[in-house]
Amino acid sequence: MIAQEEGTRRTDVVICGGGLAGLLLARQLRREFPELAVVVLERTSRPLRDACHKVGESSVELASQYLERMGLCEYLLDRHLIKLGLRFFPGGGDLPLVQRTEIGPCAEPIVRSYQLDRGRLESDLRGFIEEDGATLIEDARVTGIEFGESGEDHVVSYEKDGETRRVSARWAVDAAGRSALLRRKLKLTRGLQHEASAGWFRTPGRIDINDLVPAGETEWHARACGPDRWRSTNHLMGVGYWAWLIPLSTGNTSVGLVIHDHVHHHRNVSSYENMMAFLREHEPHLAAHLEGLEPSDYLCLRKYAHSMGRAWSEERWAMVGEAGAFVDPLYSPGSDFIALANCFTTEMIRVDLAGGDLKSKAVQLNGHYRSMVNATTALFRNAAPVYGHPHAMATKVFWDNFTYWSFTCHFFQADLCRLSVEDYEPFIDIGQRFLTLGHHIQLLLQAWAELAPARPKPVFIGAPHFPSVLIDAHEKTGMKMTRDELLAYHRIRIPQLEELAREIVLRVVQELGPEKGRVALERCGFASAGIEFTPERLETESLTGHPRRVRLSTIARDLERTIGKIKRHPRADLARELLAPSARRTHEAARDERDVIPAE
Repeated sequence: MIAQEEGTRRTDVVICGGGLAGLLLARQLRREFPELAVVVLERTSRPLRDACHKVGESSVELASQYLERMGLCEYLLDRHLIKLGLRFFPGGGDLPLVQRTEIGPCAEPIVRSYQLDRGRLESDLRGFIEEDGATLIEDARVTGIEFGESGEDHVVSYEKDGETRRVSARWAVDAAGRSALLRRKLKLTRGLQHEASAGWFRTPGRIDINDLVPAGETEWHARACGPDRWRSTNHLMGVGYWAWLIPLSTGNTSVGLVIHDHVHHHRNVSSYENMMAFLREHEPHLAAHLEGLEPSDYLCLRKYAHSMGRAWSEERWAMVGEAGAFVDPLYSPGSDFIALANCFTTEMIRVDLAGGDLKSKAVQLNGHYRSMVNATTALFRNAAPVYGHPHAMATKVFWDNFTYWSFTCHFFQADLCRLSVEDYEPFIDIGQRFLTLGHHIQLLLQAWAELAPARPKPVFIGAPHFPSVLIDAHEKTGMKMTRDELLAYHRIRIPQLEELAREIVLRVVQELGPEKGRVALERCGFASAGIEFTPERLETESLTGHPRRVRLSTIARDLERTIGKIKRHPRADLARELLAPSARRTHEAARDERDVIPAE
């Protein structure tokens, strides 16, 4: 039992904010360090209503693994929905849904993720952390954080029942969401050069995407997982926007709209009426289905993306959740960043308890986090035209899934944040290659969509398609590897990453033709990407049918089987010549290597 100073409650860790990030951190700390006293200050009180207005109802693999690691697996299966992956309908909404391209899972995911009713989850978590031994103080509005000097405790002031009270702690954590107590106090807010806004509401009852397509369209309804489409996070997309439909276990549905501000003015999401007017224009079939439904609420976030200069300090403070950074809701990364930030905070406290070097660990973790925030932002910053281009979007989903499942998920699963700077060093070049190639590929996809706009076709694209390298990567996200096992795993994945980049470049250039292909390569910085072709690979594209197919690699076949055959420009042969210099460099390097005479 910790002794209390007069007029001030004392604890080891005070968490300012009892939303998802703060509650999960409290649970994690109590589970990993049962000797620590943890206090959570939360301005609201129970009971929380189901379907309360919170951001982040849809989880993906990393966050889901984190939730299960926190001992919540059985609870999630009992009280929430198993998610049927991410499903996309790109290309704009003037066409009926049955005539649009569908990108989505072919089967139940091997590694689970969940659709979360945040009101239900956070209400239940409040009880769980009290059972874990944490102290939860509700109706507590934090009014100030005063840092201790020379290793002394920090003091957090809060108001409750009309009185000002204080709690002192060795560690202070800001989990107060967009109130951003520490980020604002320390002037650590940083922009992300990604300007987008969102509006959303909840409505009672299930909105089943299948109801937008007449029952007579039997082929569409009979597609893989067709009856269960409603369990997916469904995205209806067009240039510069996307709308979502997310089912909640309480029987409600979340409906939202994201717009890129440089394409569509943010006033389009400033109110429920404006959002519906936008949908009537851009997604009329969805809008017609929503007419007459009563929204339970409405919330708008303008220019929601932000980052921070640092989120962990050797002075024993931290930021988690939206108090630190928020990127974009597409792909549902918000809860992933909660998981990562909570694990980083836990690692800082572990180092502190062991008497380790907090300064070095803070520098390392801040570097990891900023890198991940920047890499994730790159997925969305230039994607506005891609949302309106079915094949560019399908290619993006393939690439983004491969990189997320191959690197990001394993960073978490293998607890790489616990490695010393020296032990982590082999992963620096690996992460940098994922980051660098991703930068060039995202710019290439943007150029493709802008240079050759395309109308949707009524086809289904499996994401992931079975069998494929994506299925293998997805399955591996459920594995916890040692450092050495993960390094061996990446020795397999990096060549596949390089090859996938080559195949995407080859596909895009052949479709665009020589003139537009040259422009696309210039826009994506191909010359500096380090993407090399062999003469044999380019020669293969001059063949057709079986002779071509048998010369394709596994990656090339997977991409073609998933996305579809390459749509070649009439002068695709000249477009391939744009890639010939890299092939000549590869050929010359191989020749030089053969000509080297071993030393006696």
